[in-house]
Amino acid sequence: MKTIYSSQKSKSLSVTIILLLFLVMTAHGRTVTDMAGRRVEIPDVINKVFTDRFTSLIVFALDENILCNATFRVGEEGKKFISKEYYTGKPLVETETEEILKLRPDVILMAHFGDATKADADAMQKKLNIPVLVIEFGIAYSRSIYVFLGDALNRVATANRIVAWIDACLTPLAVRLAAIPESQRPAAYYAEGPLGLNTEPAASIHSQVMEYLHIRNVAQAKTGGMHGMSEVSMEQLLEWNPEVVLVWTGFPAGMGLPGGEGRKSTREHITTNLAWAKVKAVKTGRVYQIPSLPFGWFDRPPSSNCIAGALWLAKTLYPALDFDLRAALKDYFRLFYHVAVTDEDVEWLLSH
Repeated sequence: MKTIYSSQKSKSLSVTIILLLFLVMTAHGRTVTDMAGRRVEIPDVINKVFTDRFTSLIVFALDENILCNATFRVGEEGKKFISKEYYTGKPLVETETEEILKLRPDVILMAHFGDATKADADAMQKKLNIPVLVIEFGIAYSRSIYVFLGDALNRVATANRIVAWIDACLTPLAVRLAAIPESQRPAAYYAEGPLGLNTEPAASIHSQVMEYLHIRNVAQAKTGGMHGMSEVSMEQLLEWNPEVVLVWTGFPAGMGLPGGEGRKSTREHITTNLAWAKVKAVKTGRVYQIPSLPFGWFDRPPSSNCIAGALWLAKTLYPALDFDLRAALKDYFRLFYHVAVTDEDVEWLLSH
């Protein structure tokens, strides 16, 4: 009996050891390869995600309850057009280490800005002992972003709905516009700053909507860095003589920049200034205000909000396109901002 007891005890101990080893081996979840090519161990269950400003709205589209931080304030006018889950109950935090640790996210998301981002992500992951995933964030990557995030964050069903909409609505626009001969594409200028004399060249992340839709950007100036806003002289602008001017959502609308109160909007300045009156776009009435709610539809942030800008710009510059802009925008707000907007809401948005 003593021998049998010892044998059973030994077997029981062996089973316990095997189970413990299994638990240790599986405690860290699974390994994924992020969009920068980094292999990262992430938990099987992800309930809270911390993001930087470039990835915040992208992740929010997948699940309105998954973010543990916000990166942008939402103005009173904009609150109707994005789920309150984005702007309530979350601190405005971006890079503060102590604050990130307090929030205890399961995963951190960072935007990919080239090779340096990999080192930054590795350093943050080591310092905080929290998995860091790097993702692309440009409009051209929209489909692959949601395929990756759907799998990584275990939100496959939602991601599939977004991807299906991108395939049916967004991608075909770029394909159709790419087929238009360059000579038939309008030469456009992106007017930024209070006087419209700042802009973004074709390579800037802030002009990506134009590039995605194959719109000819007249500006070939050097970019002003990550924040853009390259200065342009009136002489240079007159030399470019754009057929179309696209006006940013800077002050006083959209971004609520300080000092904008009581001043003309950029579009008002452009359409009433004598020097600007010599520009072809002004002469022909093709100065278009980019919509701005709940965030600018063109950039700032240059994130998933740019998708709305692509829809708007395609129909604005090519009104004959067989494409229902209002229906597409209603779908967009439902999928990306988790709100239902009416036809009247869309009309209002297009004028703001």
